Amino acid sequence: METVDPTPVWLLDIDGVVNAISRKPDRNVWPRDQWVTGTASSAGVDWPILAAQPVLDFIRTVHESGRAEVRWHTTWQHDAENLARLLGLPRFDTQDSPEFDEREQALAGAAPVAVARGWWKYPAAERVVRDEGRPLVWTDDDATWELRAHDNGNELSRLAPTLIVSPQSHLGLTPKHLRNIDAFLSIQAPRPNARS
Repeated sequence: METVDPTPVWLLDIDGVVNAISRKPDRNVWPRDQWVTGTASSAGVDWPILAAQPVLDFIRTVHESGRAEVRWHTTWQHDAENLARLLGLPRFDTQDSPEFDEREQALAGAAPVAVARGWWKYPAAERVVRDEGRPLVWTDDDATWELRAHDNGNELSRLAPTLIVSPQSHLGLTPKHLRNIDAFLSIQAPRPNARS
């Protein structure tokens, strides 16, 4: 019998989660001196980045302690490595999502329009809880409205413990979100161990 890895998977979006979609940092969420700015390239375009250092530190700590396996789950796909380099984050795998390629082909007119229906990110999250049988943290600013078509993520929670966090895109992850993720991981994650 195959042993299931009990380590939670954290599906991490970029824009609206790590990268606050705003021209100015919100000092009501994080002090002004705790925001990091720069540009990172995705799909051949340089994008402005506004990220809170405490968020980056939290993600790094979760990864390095082994509390969760962090995976990028974003339209940036493998270009997420450019953002990681800019922000000093470790290298994370990109969640396998063939639906993203199907969506892109449909949007370009190279595939049937039916392929583009539904949220391309949902099947990958479902595979984590259904096929891998692992607890799931999913942070995505679009989750609040996209998951309405998928019973608000209740089916995911029936398959494995699931925490879905949907920050406001102009703020990204806030202290409250980090506390909620920390509490979930404290319950779900095995004893922390340092990754080499």
